[in-house]
Amino acid sequence: MPTSTRAKTPSQYLAFGLSLMLMACASPEDDEPTPVNEDVFINEIYAAGDDWIELYNAAATIKDISGYRIYDNEISKYTIPANTLIAAKGYIVLFCDDTGTGLHTNFKLTSAGETVYLENASGKLIDRVEFPVLDNGQSYGRYPDGSDNLVLSGNTSQGSSNDAANAPAIESVSRTPKVPGLDQDVLIQAKITSALDIAAVKLFYRFNGGTWTEVTMALSGAVYTVTIPAQHATGEVDYYVEAKNTSGLAARNPWDAPEDAHDYLLNTDPLPNLKINEFMAANVSCCPDTDGGTDEFDDWIEIYNAGDQPVDVGGMYLSDDKTNPFNFKIPDDHPASTTIPAGGFILFWADEAQEQGPLHASFKLSNDGEDVGIYYIDGREIDAYTFGIQEQNKSFGRTSDGGGTWQKFDTPTPALTND
Repeated sequence: MPTSTRAKTPSQYLAFGLSLMLMACASPEDDEPTPVNEDVFINEIYAAGDDWIELYNAAATIKDISGYRIYDNEISKYTIPANTLIAAKGYIVLFCDDTGTGLHTNFKLTSAGETVYLENASGKLIDRVEFPVLDNGQSYGRYPDGSDNLVLSGNTSQGSSNDAANAPAIESVSRTPKVPGLDQDVLIQAKITSALDIAAVKLFYRFNGGTWTEVTMALSGAVYTVTIPAQHATGEVDYYVEAKNTSGLAARNPWDAPEDAHDYLLNTDPLPNLKINEFMAANVSCCPDTDGGTDEFDDWIEIYNAGDQPVDVGGMYLSDDKTNPFNFKIPDDHPASTTIPAGGFILFWADEAQEQGPLHASFKLSNDGEDVGIYYIDGREIDAYTFGIQEQNKSFGRTSDGGGTWQKFDTPTPALTND
């Protein structure tokens, strides 16, 4: 006899739907064990240069952490050497440089943010910290030491208390418009976090290397803003942001300002007649890149000089995002490699392998579709194209060099005419 089923009520359907939503939204950490408190904490993380992790012993006695393991990847855990002790209320620093000896781990950290785990010698998880994007000069740590309060800081305190060094963290600085022109005001916005109240946020700017002008930024919603007034001549505007908290500690963005600063060019040069002529975003076995000593099948971008004069593209930019024209700056100290003859071509490998030479960009192309463009030294668009899904070993380009019609090429022609 068939088994009968009873129809679900509306409330049962709602409960079932909510359970599916919760399952879909569950984060990977939901399946991870809860750390067991042993009074040893990942206390501070620096990941924007010479990476390091500071451990803190919150106990009133010495801790032996020999055999403890720290890692950012389950497959490759680093074991802390024998006879490694942390004094009561003391610190120890692990250098994340991928050397794997002494207090130097077998991994590096990424400034884009990730999760770091700490296990005791028995394999129990005793701490876990997920840190955000970190800029130069910024760290992420517990304030105060060993607490559950994790914050960004604009000052690092390697091997010492976080309490006395927790300067504001300037998370981001942006400008609008991204590519300013003559006679145009520029809005500067800064996002800042601080464990203590913020006392003041200031912008410093100068034109063509002159005297720095200091202006106070005002809080507007979640960001601090101020306007750099329009300039009426060509040249370079440099600027940086400084934030100070009520304890008097300050941070800057860029972190080493004023030696280094943000900048934008005001330029009226006529744009060269360059064209994105052909590209490949799914190179599997076609068109090898041999600059690294072996055949590497990397994405590539071909640029055509449709003008009647050679053009050195050094100092200009390539990007796979129209909203970020400054993605990759073409090196300006290799003119023999970066000059395109009139009616000629140049090929850039989009492989994130800049160490292989000036014709290797800092990004890869997506075969799911995105932008590809070349931009002038001030960020003005010279030529750009938005493409869709790409097929393996097929290129996409203009049917004639510099022409207005695009098509798929079953036989790619990198650095050669499309005609």
